[in-house]
Formats: sequence, structure tokens, C-alpha cells
Amino acid sequence: MTEVASKVAEFKLKSVSGPTQVDLTLRPPGPLMVGRRSTHDLALVGDDHVSRDHAKIELRRLTHSGKTSSEASDWAINDMGSRHGTWVNGARLTPGRQCPLRVNDEIVIAPWTFRVVGPGGGTGMASSIRIKTIEDTDSMAGSISRVAPGAERTLAQKRLTLLLDCAGAIHGAHDENSLAEAVLDAAVLGAGFANAALLRALEEDGTIEVVAHRGEIMDGARGARLSRSLIREASKGNAVRLPAAMHHRDEAHSIMQLDIDDALCAPIMIGASVAGFLYMDNRNVGGSTRAAEDATEFAVGLARLAAMAMASLKRIDLERRHALLEAEQAAGAEAQRWILPPRIGSFTPFTYIGESKPGRNLGGDFFDVAPLGEGKVAVALGDVSGKGVAASVLMTATQGHLHALLREQHDPARAVSTLNRFVHPRRPEGRFVTLWLGVFDAENETLSYVDAGHGYAFLMRSNGEVERLDAEGGTPIGLAPDVEYTGAVTPFRAGDRALVVSDGLIEQPMRTTGQRRGAAFGAEGVLACFSSAEQPDIVGALFDAIRRYAQSERLEDDATAVQVQW
Repeated sequence: MTEVASKVAEFKLKSVSGPTQVDLTLRPPGPLMVGRRSTHDLALVGDDHVSRDHAKIELRRLTHSGKTSSEASDWAINDMGSRHGTWVNGARLTPGRQCPLRVNDEIVIAPWTFRVVGPGGGTGMASSIRIKTIEDTDSMAGSISRVAPGAERTLAQKRLTLLLDCAGAIHGAHDENSLAEAVLDAAVLGAGFANAALLRALEEDGTIEVVAHRGEIMDGARGARLSRSLIREASKGNAVRLPAAMHHRDEAHSIMQLDIDDALCAPIMIGASVAGFLYMDNRNVGGSTRAAEDATEFAVGLARLAAMAMASLKRIDLERRHALLEAEQAAGAEAQRWILPPRIGSFTPFTYIGESKPGRNLGGDFFDVAPLGEGKVAVALGDVSGKGVAASVLMTATQGHLHALLREQHDPARAVSTLNRFVHPRRPEGRFVTLWLGVFDAENETLSYVDAGHGYAFLMRSNGEVERLDAEGGTPIGLAPDVEYTGAVTPFRAGDRALVVSDGLIEQPMRTTGQRRGAAFGAEGVLACFSSAEQPDIVGALFDAIRRYAQSERLEDDATAVQVQW
């Protein structure tokens, strides 16, 4: 495990609903696969709503000053083009687009709903209180009445005014805590209950979270004491009520201990998922406080307002995360651009043209040109496996170290062997680098090169003949610690041209109208463009050809090309 991975706090995905109870611990380095396959890290078998390869959870490899917090993780979830979608906090994810995860996020992969739990089972909310409800399922069997969805009646003018005032206060809420305060203010004023609380969803062991409360919900050092059966019934999606007459029945012993005369619980629904509860009761009041006749209907209305506002807050938070991620990636992409050499350059007698376009904001390709003096120039093109931040970091480290090596070692085979010993212990798990490195020597009229698992370099002689520069040089960089690479030498004279490309150009598919991928551009397409190009800028002509082939300005993968001419 890398040093970066070892610093990542351990988070979990815990199912809060679904056919089976499943948990997934997010352990670096990832990625962690989610889907119907039994071999996946989170195998959700037995339901066709889950795709075979549904989603991927992976490290973003971006930390804030190397630190983690109880509210933020370095993990992100990525929908892999699933049929029924992956939902985070009520919003459907765009396939192929990373969504950073936060503690207490709700992830729906129907029919399962998961919650992101922080280290130690924390939720990341400093003001919430974790408690356990009273186990009274047996004593309360048959005693709780379910309120049907169609039971709402027209609210009295006072209740309507309170709802409208509450809607205004909710609209101005900037987080879930201020939202909860606004809802409880309206609940106490409009429903006639002395005690109220906004709760977060019930867990299997009966533990809930009290986000905010009014009255005597909290019972000193023991915390809040609430009926588990009442909340569990509400978790099925309907408002439920324990009428005042119930406290005289012998089986309601646990409720009698709390001296509760009346209680109700309304679920806060976001889509088909229960995000929380609005709970109210009268206890220790001796009959002096009575709930309003339409208290249940009023609570249902408040719960609906809270659900809409909560969904809006979660959506805004999700959009903010996407904007932050895109800003971080844009900044990284800008840094990548300025460490690359200029697109066009000359080191007498050689001239070069190079261009690199990331498939996303951050790329894993690079090219470099380093003058070595005495009529020599080194040209390198590398391709890091994978995409995104991890590939970008490895690309930057590899390019920087190689550039420094070339100032000391003009032999490409020795330079690549030394580079491999640097990269191997530092690469993230499962990552490697393919590399083509050539040293052009005007005095000896030669090109010495190493192909470390790359395979896409071509040479055009002054007479128009084209040959491939693909002599076996060694495995990709980083796969093994002690590889000694071998080089090859070929004549390179005035009028000759060399072209090196990455696999993003080779594997770019043709755009089709259906779901199937079109044929790849292929090495044949590159060679056809190379052979027919009469203009000096072969790289520009090649990118024009690949964009026409793809019918898009944005290619599917990182794409890089470098030409060298004498």
C-alpha cells in the first residue's frame, strides 16, 4: 500500500434498506467494483435492477494538504453506464463522471439504499446525537394505527399560515440543521405537541440520530427515549400515530413508563427513500396538553416541505462538489500544460512538433524534448495506465525524473532502466507507464531508441518509405523493480521524419448512431495520414483526421503525438 493510501481514513457503505443487509468497507487503494457479479467487491445479487458492472468507487488521490476530515473522504463513486442508474442524495449520476462522497450521503442502487459512514461509524454532523430507541415491538404489536396516504384533509387557516411561514423559513435554510430548526418551530406551534424532534433514519439496531429537538425529548444523561416500533412503522413510508387512549392499555408498558399520552411520527421521503422523521409526542403533561385534531395532517405537510427542502440542499451540495472537482481538475490540467514543452521547437539541425490532448481534464500522456548538446536531442512519449488524478500524478513524476536523467545519461537504455527503479516503488497499485524514448544524433546520423511496452513509433525515410520503430526494448515501466532495458539503433539522416503517437489515437473509435462502438482508427489510419501528409505539420494533420473520424472535438482517451524532422 502506498504512503498516500495509508493516510486515507476508513469509510463504509452501510445498507439502510434492501433485500439483504450488506456493508462495504472502503479500503485503499481501490477501485472497488459494485454490481451483480459475484466477484465484485460489493456483489448485489438477485435483482435485475442492478447491472452486472453497475458502479465503481475509487480514490480521487486528491487530499486537502494531505489531511482528511470526519466529513470529507477521498473516495468518489462513478456510475458505469448502468441501466437503472446510481443515485446520490436523490440525484442521478451522469455515467463516467466522478461524484466525490461525503459522510452521511445516501446512495441508491435500487432496490438497495446505502449510507456513507465515517471512521468509527460517525456521520460527520457535530450537532447530531446518536441514541438507541426502546425495544417495545412485542408490547406494541397491533397498537399503532397507520395513517393512509389519502387521509389528508383541508388544513385550517391557522395551519395553512404556519405552513406558509415554515416554507419561507425553510427556503432560507442554508444547511440541514437550520432546516430542522425551522420545521420544529412550526411543528410545536401548529400541532399541539409539547415535544418534537427531527430524526435521521433508523438503523437495524434501533439507533437513530436526533438532528434537532424541542421540549423534553432529551432525558438527561440517558439521551432521548423514543418508541422504536413507532419509528420503525413510519420507516415503511406512512405517517403513524399512537392515540392518547393507548396509555391505558396494559401492553403499552414501555410507553407508560415515559408517561406519553399521544405520539406521532411522519417520514421525510426523498423519492422512494426515507431520509428522516418528524417525531412529536406529549409526555409528562398529565393531560394538560392535547394535540390538535388535524395534527397528523399538519405533520404530513411539514414532512413534505422538509423533504423538498432537504432534497434541494443535497442537490445544491452535489452540484457544489462537482464544481469543486472540476475546478481542481482544471487547475491540474493547466499545470500539466505548462510543464509540457512548447508545441513547436528547434534544436539544430532537428525540429519537432508535439501535441497532447487529455481525454478528460487531467491526462496520463506526456511528451518531452531535451537538448543534449553536441548535435543530440532526446524525445520521449509516455502513457500512464488509467485516467484521472492518479494517472496525472504519476505522469508528472515520471516526466520530471526522466528529464533530469537525460541531462546525465545520453544512453536511452540506461536512462529508462534508472527511471524504472525510480517509478516502481512509487507507483500506485496497478499503475504502470509505457514509454518510447529516442536520442537523435546528427553527428553520427543515428537514432538510438528504447520501446518500453509502447509500440507506436514510425520512421519515414527521405524517399517516402515508412518503417516501424518497434524493436523489443522491455516491459512497461514500473511492473518489475530490476528490469534492464535494451535499445536499438537505426540510421536517421537529413530529410527523414519520425512520428510517435499514444494509444489514444490508435484506439479512437468511429462515431456510430447505435450503442455499439465503431471500428478503431488503428495504426493503419495513423500510417495513412503519415504517408500522405505533404505539409510540415504532420501532428496537426493527424489530429484533424482523428477528429473527423470521431466526429467530435473530445476524444475518448488521452491522445499525444510528436514528430521529429531533420
